[in-house]
This record gives sequence, structure tokens and C-alpha cells, in this order.
Amino acid sequence: MKRPVSLFRYVHESLGPYRWATSLLMSVIVSALFAGIALYYRVSSDQQMIRAITPYLATLVESQDRPELLRVFQSISETKDVEIILVQHGNVLASSRSISEMDRPYVYPKRMAKILDAEFTSDRIFNRAIVSRRGGPDNSAEVFLFTPLWATLRNAVAVAIMTFIMVLGASIVSAMQMKKAIRAALLPLQQLHSEIRALGQGLTGASTPIGIQELEEIRHTIVSTNIDLENARDHLAEERAKKLSAESYKRLIHDLHNPVAALYQNVRILSDAGCDDEAKHEAAASVPRIADQILKQLVSAKKNLENSPTALREADIRTCVEFSVGQVEAVTHKKLTLEIPDGPVIAAHDPDLLQRAIINLLENGIEAAGSKVRVALQKTGDGASIIVSDDGPGMDESQVSLYLQGRGQSSKADRQAFGLSSANHIVRAHGGRIIYRRGELGGASFEIRLEAT
Repeated sequence: MKRPVSLFRYVHESLGPYRWATSLLMSVIVSALFAGIALYYRVSSDQQMIRAITPYLATLVESQDRPELLRVFQSISETKDVEIILVQHGNVLASSRSISEMDRPYVYPKRMAKILDAEFTSDRIFNRAIVSRRGGPDNSAEVFLFTPLWATLRNAVAVAIMTFIMVLGASIVSAMQMKKAIRAALLPLQQLHSEIRALGQGLTGASTPIGIQELEEIRHTIVSTNIDLENARDHLAEERAKKLSAESYKRLIHDLHNPVAALYQNVRILSDAGCDDEAKHEAAASVPRIADQILKQLVSAKKNLENSPTALREADIRTCVEFSVGQVEAVTHKKLTLEIPDGPVIAAHDPDLLQRAIINLLENGIEAAGSKVRVALQKTGDGASIIVSDDGPGMDESQVSLYLQGRGQSSKADRQAFGLSSANHIVRAHGGRIIYRRGELGGASFEIRLEAT
């Protein structure tokens, strides 16, 4: 799977081939244009020069002043690095190459191409002009100016290379500026992304106007949708809490059914004239005990129902466990062992109430432990499991249900024990349950199991 990249990098990489192709193409076109201009300038310069000297050459031809012709040709050849030949009636009248060519028939060069009014051979460029002057006679003379082809092309190529490098450098600078422009153009999108991420993290604050109509509309839609989702989430959390609270009431009635039925049966025995004295004596002894258990359970239920959650929201439960352990360690000055996963453990819960349940189990564990109390948080499918274990003597399993229902007696004082009952009620109100077993440390192990709701 391809790794996702930032929007800036995506845009930059997407435009990269086109940007470089455009830069190279422009560099080639401009360098070719400048090379053509250099070549045109050389050809045009030669043409202008040959046209400029033809009146003077016509005068020299008329006077047959060959020494002056040779001197002029030699001077032009050395100055311009060219060859110049004057032909009259098909014979060489003067040449800058060699005196031996004079008065010999002239072999006209084989033309391969004609560009910009200049004619090209395999190794030279030549221009020709009729030697004449205004008002002068027709002397049938023609002058040829030869320029080395490869030297001219070498100069044109040098101009092309220099131009290519300069244009390419300018294109690179332009590309860097375009990169900055792309980054600046994407700033509004980055601002929108930051605000969306802040909304996802639950952070709110004053926002800076983006200044782009479409992005402003997107932000307004996202903020409105987020508000609607938060309201729906709150409503769902409240409905979930109400549903679980109603189930807590049902479980309370169910827990009271057996002791109330037992009390009713004993009262019937006492009021039944047909029962023997021994049965009535046993029933009379059981009534106060059962009534006391019912009263304790009702007192515990009243106390617990005051702590029913109003809303259960899905959040990382690790924070709740870590806070509970930290608070108990700070109060008791005891070091607890905490085992917690690296990744988030999401479950619907009321942080304050669940912390109270965990703290109750931790305090009971510290009171019963010899030296070790361990807390382990684990993922269990769609839910979570919080296990509090100690190395104490443990509990009589037959008494566990009494303590969970609020009918147990505190070992610290002559009073009713509310800790396990309160923790049990809170966990039930979260749609979970408390499970007791002997732990790996040898003592009690209470597991808070929260299922997906």
C-alpha cells in the first residue's frame, strides 16, 4: 500500500514533471533562437560588408589596380577571418587565398543549401554580389565572400549553450519561487486541516478567517456537523445511562426477591397454627437476621443509586485506571504494580464513577494484601477488563455475593461494608459485572468486565 503524503508534496510532485519539461523546453527554444540570431547576425554582417565594398571594388576593377585589390582582400581576410575572391569573365581577378589562382578559370562552389540569402557548401558559407557602381560600366565582375561553416556553427552552439544554462538557471529560480507560492497557496487548507484535527481532539477556540469562500463554507459545514454529532453523542450517552440505570433497578429487585421471599415464608410459619414449636422457633430466629440483611441491602442500594451515571461516553479507559492508581498511591504511600497496554482501550464509561469503583477495589486490596497489589488493564473483544489482584488471604467465595449486594459486614469496624457493593453497582450501571476468583498472587482477584454497549 502506497504511503500517504502531504497535500503540498502531492501537488509539488504532480506539477514537477510539467514544470521541468516546460523549463527544459523553454531553455531549448530560447537557446535555439539565440543561436539562430547569432548565425543570422554573422551572415547579415558578411552581406552588408560585401555590399558596402562593391562600389570601391568596381572602381579598382575599372582601373585594373590589382595590387590594391589584393591589399584590400588581404586586409578583409585577416580582419574577418574570411576568404574573398573576385571573378571577372569566369577568371579569378584577385583572391585573398593565393596569387597563383589569379587569371585561372574559377570553379564555382557546389551549393548544398540556401538560408537567409546565404549559400552553404559542405564546409563553408558564401555570399556573392555583383561588382558595380552607380553610373559605372558593366564590367561583368562578381565577388565571393567565404566564411568557415564549422567555426560559425561553433560560435552559434556556444551562444546556444550559454543561453541554455542561463535560461535553465532562471527556470530553477522560478521553480523555487513556484514551490514557495504553492506552499503559501496551501496555507488556507492547512489551517482548515488543523481546525478539523482540533475538533477531532475536542479542542475549541477562536478561529482565524480563512478568506476563501469555498473553504469557509466547508469549515462551517464541518463545525455544524460536529456540533450535531456531539449533541447526538450526548443524547446517546444519556440514553445508554438511563437504560443501564433501569437495568440496575431490575437487578436490585431481583436481588431482593430471595431474602424477601424467605422473610415472607418465615412470617407465614410464625402465623401458621399448624406448625410445630421448633419450626416457629427457627423462623423467629431467622426473621430478624433476614430483615437486617434486607435493610442493609436497601441502605446500600439507596446509597449506590445516588451515584448512578448520567451519561456514558466512549473514551480511552487507560486515563481512568492510571488516575485511580495514582490517587491511591498518593494517599496510602503504597507502590502498586500497573500493567497497561500501549494502545488506547476504548469503552463507554463515566470517568468519575468508574474511578470510584476502581479505587474501592484498590483500597480493599491494599487492606488485605501482604505486600503486593497488581492492576492489569486488558482489551476483551469490544470491551475492557480491569483486574485488581493481591497476595492476601482472599475471600470466602460464599460471602462474595453478600458483599456485592451490600449485605456484608466491614472488618475494620462494626458497620456495614459498602465498598464492594458500591463498586458492583457502578460497574452494573456501566453494563458490566464484577467477577471474583483466586488470583495468581494467591489472594483475591476482582475483575471489572465492561462489555460493549
